Amino acid sequence: MINWKLLLGILLLTIILFTAAIGPMITPSFFPGEDPAQVGSYPSLESPSPQHPLGTDTLGRDAVVIIINGIRLSLVIGVVGGIISTLIGVTIGFIAGYVGKRTDTVLRVIIDMVLVIPVLPLLLLMSLYIPKWDVVTMGVLLGIFGWAFVARTTRAQVLSLRERSYVDLARLNSEGTLEIIFEELLPGLLPYIFLGLAGAMVGNMLIEAGLQLIGIGAGLPPTLGSIMGRAYGAGALSLGLYGQILVPAGILVAMFLALNLINMALEERFNPRLRAFAEER
Repeated sequence: MINWKLLLGILLLTIILFTAAIGPMITPSFFPGEDPAQVGSYPSLESPSPQHPLGTDTLGRDAVVIIINGIRLSLVIGVVGGIISTLIGVTIGFIAGYVGKRTDTVLRVIIDMVLVIPVLPLLLLMSLYIPKWDVVTMGVLLGIFGWAFVARTTRAQVLSLRERSYVDLARLNSEGTLEIIFEELLPGLLPYIFLGLAGAMVGNMLIEAGLQLIGIGAGLPPTLGSIMGRAYGAGALSLGLYGQILVPAGILVAMFLALNLINMALEERFNPRLRAFAEER
């Protein structure tokens, strides 16, 4: 049976990744003898025209070229933050769920505390001490603050899996803790770990965009979030340059939709209840 959610999600994600990888190499050919991404190449905030379909930004660069370059930088933030939050969350979730007892109690309290910590004031405070933002710094910070939900989900899955009969059999066969974790538990959790990673990636890109709109991360290279933030701050809406805000926002929504379609398809594949429901339909 064809899973259309998976196919559509993969197709949409492939288009975005292809644009991010190939776009920066192709776009200069449309501007012979010019560098459309160079500051001051054109007058700032020009209206859309055949040469500049979305106009120019506040620094006098072609908006289409900057947005295409911004996809790659936003993906870097999403990947860096997603990997860090997933590694931390999965590690803590495994320890809490498998060891249990007092360790689980302490780690569960820490997870709940991190979940309710107001991240925005902390980032505002930290922005005062970060002289220059870059995509890796933003990704690392978002990853450090974003692991708690992954940890809670992983803990819940480990608590369920550790009571399965094949885990009891592994204990009877004198398998060590690491053997049980990596050979018995981890394979069953890989789909959920991927779901957590994909969700964290999209979440980090959306959060970065929101932070840019309120001024956190000034000086960041032109990610999709910083493009929207600068355009909004320069009054792009009042100047009729709607595309400089709507197009980056649309790309972020497309990323969110693509990864969530893939997530839904994988959940239907690996979650028995959802798989039975999908087959009935």
